[in-house]
Amino acid sequence: MSTAREPLPTAYWRQWWASLISNLGDGINFVAMPLLALSLTDDERLLALTTVATFVPWLVISLPVGVVVDRVDRRLLMVSANLARVGLYSIIAAWAIQGGISIWWLVALLVVIGSCEVLFDSTAQAFVPMLVEQDQLARANGLLFAAEIVAGSIAGLAVGAFFFDIDVGLPFAANAASFAVAAALLLTIRIRKAPPVTMVPIEDRSLRSAIRWLGRHQLLRTLAIMFTVTNLGLMLGQGIFAKFAVDELGLDSFGFGLLLAITAMGAATGGLLGPRIVGAIGLKNSVVAPYLAFGVAQIVIGLTPPVAVVATAGFVMGFGITVWNVATITVRQRLIPTDQFGRVNGAYRWFGAAASALGIVAGGFVAYAIDLQAPFLLGGGITLGAAIVFAKPVLSGLANTDDL
Repeated sequence: MSTAREPLPTAYWRQWWASLISNLGDGINFVAMPLLALSLTDDERLLALTTVATFVPWLVISLPVGVVVDRVDRRLLMVSANLARVGLYSIIAAWAIQGGISIWWLVALLVVIGSCEVLFDSTAQAFVPMLVEQDQLARANGLLFAAEIVAGSIAGLAVGAFFFDIDVGLPFAANAASFAVAAALLLTIRIRKAPPVTMVPIEDRSLRSAIRWLGRHQLLRTLAIMFTVTNLGLMLGQGIFAKFAVDELGLDSFGFGLLLAITAMGAATGGLLGPRIVGAIGLKNSVVAPYLAFGVAQIVIGLTPPVAVVATAGFVMGFGITVWNVATITVRQRLIPTDQFGRVNGAYRWFGAAASALGIVAGGFVAYAIDLQAPFLLGGGITLGAAIVFAKPVLSGLANTDDL
């Protein structure tokens, strides 16, 4: 009997609350950390380095972290990652208050914090299938995405800016507290019996075998390529979006923040409605259809219409990306054996992270060589091209996925 409509278990909701609280801390950090860095230096190169510092771990350790996820208690891994961040943010808070931190120490701490984030996020995606039934995955993932976006991209930004105005160390102390509460919640979770393996197991427990398995799995290999190409296209405009908003749309900092908030609201709405959309049109269509939405939205933004139209396109893009994430993560959770999820998913996500980094850099060069509209137009073309090229093999491969 289907359990899709049954209430999600208590263990899941504890994970949900832990995720919401952790992401609130991430949102606080997202706005407070650049302000702290700016108070330490006005060198643009060093300011950029603080952003890169949290991104580099995804490229360097996401693959070996996948091996750890498959070999160690996943609940304790997430608890350990959060407790480590409690200590790290406590150090930053103390140094910020006392005025003794340097930009180089901040960069070093951010690399370690980014590594903890890789460990936590990689483990969390592997943890959800251990808490809910397979036909509840889309709903569980959608609610997690909605919580992540509301806490991290809306509430956290406002709280972080407010706390920073009160005291430079307060947002980081609050961040440490958020991770402590999340760790305590995770410790109370009791895991249900692991779901049965639905696919052919990997030959051994090595990372190489996991990558080989992903390469031989026709559907997941195609989705990984599609994911990589799409990330490249989506990120072309991200690095220059602030400049685009100011120079082309004539927005001030408040207007830019409002534009980001509207996009975040679209993403949160996608998280809430994503499971219903998956249920209504099926998993396969939910993977492919969003490409049309955020591909067209990118092109609309690149045409530099009135601000209201750009905001609408941003809402549509945020909505489509989240529905797509809900669908593709659910597919991976259903198809990848639970005891091998960390390695295979780590390899899958590594390609996306590498493409994102390349897209951000390439977008800057495209904007410099042509204009600020070009990255969005090119990115939209790449996204729509990926939909055209990969739609048929993906739809064919996903034909029976809704029955898994």
